[in-house]
Amino acid sequence: MVRHVDLTAPRLEAAHRGLLDRPLAWAALVAVCAFAVYHFSFPDQTPFDQYVLLSDALLHGRIDLIDPPYHIEKTTFQGRHYVMNPPFPAILLLPYVAIRGTQASQAAASHVVGAVAAGLMFLLALRLTSRREDALWLAALGAFGTIVWYLSAVGSIWYFAHVVAVTVMLLGVLEVTGRQRPVLIGCAVAAAYWSRMPTILTLPFFVLMTLPKWAPGGLREWRGIDIGYLERLLAPIAFVVALNMGYNYVRFATISDIGAAVRPGIDKEPWFDRGLFHPSYISRHLYPLFRNLPVFVPHPPYFLVPWTGLAIWVTTPAFVYALRAPATSETLAVWLGVLPTALGLFMFGNTGIAQFGYRFATDFYPLLFLLTIRGMGGRPSRLAKILIVAGVIVNAWGVLGTRWGWQAP
Repeated sequence: MVRHVDLTAPRLEAAHRGLLDRPLAWAALVAVCAFAVYHFSFPDQTPFDQYVLLSDALLHGRIDLIDPPYHIEKTTFQGRHYVMNPPFPAILLLPYVAIRGTQASQAAASHVVGAVAAGLMFLLALRLTSRREDALWLAALGAFGTIVWYLSAVGSIWYFAHVVAVTVMLLGVLEVTGRQRPVLIGCAVAAAYWSRMPTILTLPFFVLMTLPKWAPGGLREWRGIDIGYLERLLAPIAFVVALNMGYNYVRFATISDIGAAVRPGIDKEPWFDRGLFHPSYISRHLYPLFRNLPVFVPHPPYFLVPWTGLAIWVTTPAFVYALRAPATSETLAVWLGVLPTALGLFMFGNTGIAQFGYRFATDFYPLLFLLTIRGMGGRPSRLAKILIVAGVIVNAWGVLGTRWGWQAP
């Protein structure tokens, strides 16, 4: 009797194991899970989809909006209406809007971009920890234990800009902790800048992290400095800064960013009583960043979401590990990227309301995420996992509470 041996099943099993052993496959799985969570958190289209409208205008050879339905984040100059914010998120939407027109869902696009960010967080964590289980915990921290969940799920014009900036900055951090190709790093910073302009203040981090590449002998050996490397890193940034100047000139007949300054009614808003930027505004940002707590009420649901923001140690308690990062040149580089960005944000008159959490801080979240991993020693302890779970619970409360109307009056 001839015995039949099925060789197909073992081969398929081996192929399956091989696929799951690939980091990109796991990153894709994380991204799919994140997309599902983000989409079902806020499945409806946001009414504040000005990036879709701008993308449609660009496809029709314009940069102004014809009779936009929303006055929020719209600036008017010489009878023309413009999106006040930088245009890169709209540029990113061009293929989608080319297919769907103004029926394209900016919220759905935000779910996709946020999901990509989640996958990138897994890859960054895996690079720094080398253990898949730890990387999955850390990806859960970034994707669901921070306000990135809320911002990605809602996808309004303000939040989508943050999500895009976080995603491209994560690409930059991945590159700077890997092969350190200067053009790719520069493109990441440039794209972040044209999504959220304060992110350009993180540039010291990227320059210092690549110092061994462009100054292998140290800064004292100035003759050995590779100027060409720095030029390749800074060229994309300089190009986009110049492009933004031209964009402003076409809109406002000046290379300066005056979109916010000429927005109708901005001079009557009380938080800009000393202009758009002023050092006296710093203290008002520290309250939502460090002191704002949930609002207690003596009836269900008992805790309401404060629209003015929520302290970062409440939304993401695991970020406390960033303070435990070892004293290395990398840690110094991170803080030299975080602190100037934070200072620039703090001098703006508006603190970001309405919001869950302090949304402006996401402009340096990728750097803080890196530092948090280092502070955990690359391996989340039991306490760290408890804090990650606590952050996921708080952010689930914020997302669902916002959806169900649990906002403080």
